[in-house]
Amino acid sequence: MDPDVDELAAQARTDPAGSDLARLWRAVYGLGRWWLLPTGDLTDPRPMLGVAGGRRYLLAFTSERHVTRFADARDGTGSGRDTAALTITPAELTGMAETLGRSGIAGVLFDQGVHDLVAPVAALPAMWARFGSAE
Repeated sequence: MDPDVDELAAQARTDPAGSDLARLWRAVYGLGRWWLLPTGDLTDPRPMLGVAGGRRYLLAFTSERHVTRFADARDGTGSGRDTAALTITPAELTGMAETLGRSGIAGVLFDQGVHDLVAPVAALPAMWARFGSAE
């Protein structure tokens, strides 16, 4: 069984310089897909962006549970109803790193409001090489 991202994130917060951070990234990159919240209209959905420290980040989620909770909190209903979400593989998103960077996206912010784990867009290919494709 794969290590739980939530459990590893909690461990990494207590020792961010330790081996738990590498295990956390390995678990994140080992997921079959990441979830994105769509914005725009149905004919041209675009992934939601967030702003932190004046920089734009692509919001990505490591589980359907996290994307649903974020969407529910955002719309203020807490309804738990089905959340429309886009999915993308880690390899696909990594392949978009150059385009994202040219578009002014600073990085990918995972599980905003839960883990707030950031991968700089320029580092995505190196992170994929280290934590994803090598597995």
